[in-house]
Amino acid sequence: MWASGSEDTEDGRSVIKGDVLLGVKLASESASCNRASDVPLGTVLLESEDITAVAFRRLMKAQLPCCPPDFCFFTKQGWPLTKFQEANIRLVALVDECQVIRIRRVYNKPRIGVQRLNGNCLGFVFAEHGYKVTQLRSCLDEQIASCTHRHLPSTQVYHFVDRNNWPISIEQESQLIVLDILDGSTVCIQEHESLSAGRDGAMDVVPVENKRLQNLTKRQALTRGLTFRSGKDAVRQVATEKYSSLQEEGKEILISYVRAEAAHHAVTLKEQLSALGFSVYLDVDEIKTGVDWQDALNYAVSNCEVLVPLVTPHYGETRWTNREVKLADVLGKSVIPVSFVKRWPPRCLAIQFATTQFVMWKTENEIKEAKEKGERSSEDFRHWDKKYVIAVAREIGEMVRNDGEKPKPKRDPSKRGSMLRSYPAFLPDMVDGPVEVMEPRVGKPLIVIGLHPEQKLFGRSLKFLLENEGYEVWLSIEEVEANSQGDFPMKMARSVSADYRGQMHPLLKFTPSCTSVPEDFQSKADQAGVVVFVLSEAFANSKTSKGQVFYCEHRKHVIPIKYEEFDMPGWMNMLIGRKRYENSRTDGYKELVISRIRRALDPTARASEHNEMNEVKMAYSTRFLKQTIDAYSDLLKCVYVFGGVSISSKRTLDICRSLGQMLADVGDITLATGGLFGAADVVAESFSEACKSRHCEADIWHVVPERDDQDYTRKARQHADRTFQVVPYGRTVFSGDSMEERESIVARVFEIAVLIEGEADLSHECVEFLWNDHLVIPIKSTGGAAGGSFGIPHKIFEVPAGVAELDWNVLKDDNANAEDVATAVVKIIQSLQETLHLENNEPVGAVPRLRSR
Repeated sequence: MWASGSEDTEDGRSVIKGDVLLGVKLASESASCNRASDVPLGTVLLESEDITAVAFRRLMKAQLPCCPPDFCFFTKQGWPLTKFQEANIRLVALVDECQVIRIRRVYNKPRIGVQRLNGNCLGFVFAEHGYKVTQLRSCLDEQIASCTHRHLPSTQVYHFVDRNNWPISIEQESQLIVLDILDGSTVCIQEHESLSAGRDGAMDVVPVENKRLQNLTKRQALTRGLTFRSGKDAVRQVATEKYSSLQEEGKEILISYVRAEAAHHAVTLKEQLSALGFSVYLDVDEIKTGVDWQDALNYAVSNCEVLVPLVTPHYGETRWTNREVKLADVLGKSVIPVSFVKRWPPRCLAIQFATTQFVMWKTENEIKEAKEKGERSSEDFRHWDKKYVIAVAREIGEMVRNDGEKPKPKRDPSKRGSMLRSYPAFLPDMVDGPVEVMEPRVGKPLIVIGLHPEQKLFGRSLKFLLENEGYEVWLSIEEVEANSQGDFPMKMARSVSADYRGQMHPLLKFTPSCTSVPEDFQSKADQAGVVVFVLSEAFANSKTSKGQVFYCEHRKHVIPIKYEEFDMPGWMNMLIGRKRYENSRTDGYKELVISRIRRALDPTARASEHNEMNEVKMAYSTRFLKQTIDAYSDLLKCVYVFGGVSISSKRTLDICRSLGQMLADVGDITLATGGLFGAADVVAESFSEACKSRHCEADIWHVVPERDDQDYTRKARQHADRTFQVVPYGRTVFSGDSMEERESIVARVFEIAVLIEGEADLSHECVEFLWNDHLVIPIKSTGGAAGGSFGIPHKIFEVPAGVAELDWNVLKDDNANAEDVATAVVKIIQSLQETLHLENNEPVGAVPRLRSR
């Protein structure tokens, strides 16, 4: 018997019974043998000490309210155990003479204390013991220098000291690892003697790098505040002091990336750029707990000098990469993309990147040489060897230096005014003001109509109508009708690294454009006050049209006209679907279009608060759900399960039951569902029963909307008045005023989801998860939506970074039994969670940042 006995009282409460009572104390990193500073956590009752440490871990989580989310056990002698060792050691080997078990909190990376040679403590950092000392230096500068009321000298003003009190030179740092200089659980630094101490003993210095940033930010005084502010700012005053720390921490380079595809690449590139002396902003390293993710990224883009997008296949197709690259463009930032795609430019950013010089992740020669050596992953962008990262970092560094040496050209005020005049973002009071934003275009107001050549006649009739109203009108087919295949007739940028690596070709010095661009969709859209899109099935399937929509979304005032009935693809639903569109098949639509254009172009008119309030509501609901779950559970260990409401086969039913049981076996998984019947309900019930049999509390959350006007009584527990009921097990949270709102909120909150079977209505939820750069694990062999039907995006079937392809292939194997499928899903979840913890640079189980990335 691995757990203590229990019985139920008359009122249904479970009473734990046992003969052995053990105390549990929490030790610190620096006191593995010194017990004086141990913190008592409570006692655990059990039947016998003759159980494994793994079994005792489960009892602790069930009986100790303040049990750490993740921890390790100490032996009697004070040595920590690994989780592998826990399964093979009996509890009696851990209990000391005082009947106490000692544990220590475990983080995804060890905590390392930092102190000066005189013994003054500066704080601690999260860093691996196997890091090079150069990497440790970056950790110190990022994690301690930014702390309020704490100052750590920069790279130029201190050096490390080893256990022998021997100073370590900058050159030696790359040859030593943290273990070489670790003294107990701390490392020691010493400031250069030329610096003088301040009043409190801290060094009163201004690092050379910070002086350079101060000079850079002076040039940005008029543009640094321009942001993509969200709707929540319409109803609350943004306190300038809240972001003062963010503004002071401006970095030269900001790396933008899709988490599911390039998170590790971003980390390794940052390490190499930092080693070259650049200050680099990477979201997961910079954004502190409690700071709004969107606001922080807005200010980061505003304050950086150069944006480096890691352009993987789905870059620009997620909420944050889409916004970051557009904001950088509007602010006139230098953009140096690193291309991981086979064809340039990427379709969703084809207009913006058409003439942008880029750096290849590997040159053609490097790929060829790797193939000749028999490297199987030579063209797989998921595998980026360090030597290639170093080469790319040097290339970017060269381009940044060349760009910084040139005087900054003044941006054309007329172009900036036209680009921003219908921008659905806000300018803070300290920057320019709304006068410039609403500055009228010289001549007639320009209306751009984006459409597919198949709707040419409709477009020309619409153009004639608007010209009679006094507008200048330009049809997008005037650019592309010469090429009906949908390819952009644009000048193509050339890779600066296609033929050269390590040096810049003299003809390809970094400039915003290496060719003159003819008047095309981009220049016309920049000048336009309103962009009208004619939506049709042909338009939805056109790569050219997709690029146009991606360019205008969030830049321009867009009015969609639905030309015909068709199923909108996921990308169109996310960018246009929520806007009110006019139906060309209804009477009076022309008058409505004209009225909306007039309103959009009228400088005295103000936008309705409806859209703003919707975003306010979504932001609040998302934050509320995160905080609610995080108050009881570890959000980073939460897995959301969704799928079909009627299970179609016994095999799927067996998979659901096995998955619930195996997730319970993991021991530290939180399960979430949408409160619907079917696959998710079976998984959650199986999870609950398995936890109950182990005398552990099942951590289950059901997120349901308050109501929905549609009848969901066959799919969920819904009252006659269309409100939803509390799910009879687990915890129920009501979020959103409709099923669609609830799906959007859930996709912003949960980072990992499992899809089992499913009908057509799950397409929206899948698209929402992908748009938020979150991961969906489809059990493809169950069919339905999980099998790829109903227009489910192909992206969810691509193997995520960090996941073994062997495990992923089990999901689509029709012959795999239920236990094998469930085992593969659990392995994939654990791999993804480990990857997410490593990216976050925060302790496993710590309070997660409130974010939507």
